[in-house]
Amino acid sequence: MSTPGQLSGAPAVFDPFDPALIEDPYPVFARLREEAPVLHLPDYDVWAVTRYADVLRIVRDPVSFSSKVGMSPEFAARGGASTGVGYRIGAPKVRVLIATDPPEHQVFRHAVAAAFTPASVRSLADKVREFARQRADALVRAGTGDFFGLVAEPLPVLVLAELLGVPEEMHDEFRHWSRVITGDLDQVGRTEEHLGRGMGMFRYFSHQLRRRRGDGRTLFDSIARAGRSGISSQEVLAFCAFLLVAGIETTTNLLTNAMAVLLREPEVQQLLRERPELIDTAVDEAIRYDTSVQALWRGTTVETELSGVRIPAGQRILVVFGAANRDGAKFPEPDRFLPGRGATDHVGFGAGPHFCLGAHLARLEIAEALRAVLGATRWIEQAGPGKRTRSVVLRGFLEQPVRAEPR
Repeated sequence: MSTPGQLSGAPAVFDPFDPALIEDPYPVFARLREEAPVLHLPDYDVWAVTRYADVLRIVRDPVSFSSKVGMSPEFAARGGASTGVGYRIGAPKVRVLIATDPPEHQVFRHAVAAAFTPASVRSLADKVREFARQRADALVRAGTGDFFGLVAEPLPVLVLAELLGVPEEMHDEFRHWSRVITGDLDQVGRTEEHLGRGMGMFRYFSHQLRRRRGDGRTLFDSIARAGRSGISSQEVLAFCAFLLVAGIETTTNLLTNAMAVLLREPEVQQLLRERPELIDTAVDEAIRYDTSVQALWRGTTVETELSGVRIPAGQRILVVFGAANRDGAKFPEPDRFLPGRGATDHVGFGAGPHFCLGAHLARLEIAEALRAVLGATRWIEQAGPGKRTRSVVLRGFLEQPVRAEPR
């Protein structure tokens, strides 16, 4: 086995928390894949892994590469770089879906899996289509407005609220709570001011779960039933909080990233208007091309080797999904957006035991949003500079001004 190679000037070339990487990390990812696909970052005591084959191996082997170890707050503190699963979506002795390994992981997963099967998602299609058209109409009426605020953020809120059985008057509150949770994942400029927010969210979740017997058909009822499976009340509440990120924030970011491509490449925008049958494959291409979950952590439980580099046991790994999805060894012309590519084996939804439960629903939401917006407009163009999220984990926009010409 070899010892870790070093990329010349590694700290300057790849600091995962560098705000300069927010706009376009992909040239740096390309250099890492070529020169140092498994790179130790001593400032954070973490190993960055960027090649598709290595990333796939990691996420498919939870025995050697543990989410429980890699995402634990205690492990994160050692390198001074938080995992972003603090007290709101996980804490010591409070298990959460994203930070557990099989068989514990399956207990949480099975608790809500029925709500996200292909059949369950198909049953929501008409409602999602209705919500998407409402948001597209709002964008067209505005003429010039914020795609994030008018479409990308509210649409997943409406869909998750429908799943949970949340009344319409709570939708704005849900959007606020999602931002609070995502603050735990924002590592640029994070301060202690974030602490203490979100208590109203937990009070609401607790009240809803107490009043549900678990015999209904909403997602809240499914979660309430989870309490009968050895999941503590604190873990049930943490699971509700995690759903806000998984069900709202990631889809919102995927929508803004997809719109960024359409704004940058108007010929793709026009192609999808002329050939709407390509929208479904374009959705997966958008997820591959600029995924919303750029990276997550794992921890090694045994000594291992990736791309010829030895990694001891007890090390923390940054699994860079965004880099893996641009690996030319897997995807020809990886830096081109090809609507008809049809690749569904990207890792934008992860893989293995942690494959995204909501993948079918996310695809549906994005496809219906694109159909509605493109169908309602002759063209869409950028109307000003956007503002990106500031996170090593999530990639998307917080502001995305556009100008839309109605049909």
